Amino acid sequence: MSELAVVFDGAGVLYAPFRIIKDIERGLTKRSRVSGITCTEGLERGAMTILKTRYEETMKDAEPSKLLSVLMREEKIENKVVYKKKGISDREVLKAILSDKKVKLRDVHETMSFLRRCDILPVIGVGLIVDMAKEGGVIKYVIAGGINLFPGTLKLLKELRAMGVQLFVASGDRIEGEEMAVYLPDIPPGNIFGMMKPEDKRELVRKLKGEYKVIMVGDDRNDYLAMWEADIAVLSLQEEVDRPGKLFEVADFRIKDIGEVKEIIKEIG
Repeated sequence: MSELAVVFDGAGVLYAPFRIIKDIERGLTKRSRVSGITCTEGLERGAMTILKTRYEETMKDAEPSKLLSVLMREEKIENKVVYKKKGISDREVLKAILSDKKVKLRDVHETMSFLRRCDILPVIGVGLIVDMAKEGGVIKYVIAGGINLFPGTLKLLKELRAMGVQLFVASGDRIEGEEMAVYLPDIPPGNIFGMMKPEDKRELVRKLKGEYKVIMVGDDRNDYLAMWEADIAVLSLQEEVDRPGKLFEVADFRIKDIGEVKEIIKEIG
């Protein structure tokens, strides 16, 4: 079955997400089951960005009183906008973040402290949600994100690999191929992609369609473009998410357990 490729989203598909969100204006920090994408959608002009760095390497030992924007400049920490409302440029989001005078490392440390109490893999990331409706743009939320594999994930991937199915991960989370391949041994590191925009996911599916019949398994609005582009779209309902109706419309199949993907493959022959 080498002519078949399955592209999986990460959070809500292969693994359960753990999110700690701090509302900077209100000073409240809590675990949230609401995705960062949903939080971004709730803003008139919102954008979500992921810091392209490992917390332990660049932030863990930083002085709590230091501004995050200052640290980003000092450590040359890049970020990637993974989701945004229409009419917002990546450049203006970056400018807003690097001009920020409110978010300090203690805010990041606080979210990480909460996150480490969860049962997660040692693969963590830091994200920011920026309210671009405010003058110049304002960081509204700081997010610490972690993950843990769904119970049936490893079994499914092992079975699909044995069947000759080509496996890929296209996630908006801060994951890296070599880092994540340790926990997903049946997927080659070169097939694991993190910090992907909706357009990036679509482009991956489009590229694979030149060689394979492609199944896209997604769960949230940032998967819509890739699901629409795929030969077969599968909507995962394993996590409670505020999903737009168009996701249900584009889906050829709906699943409540990741193991059901194998049955879909058998069904389509």
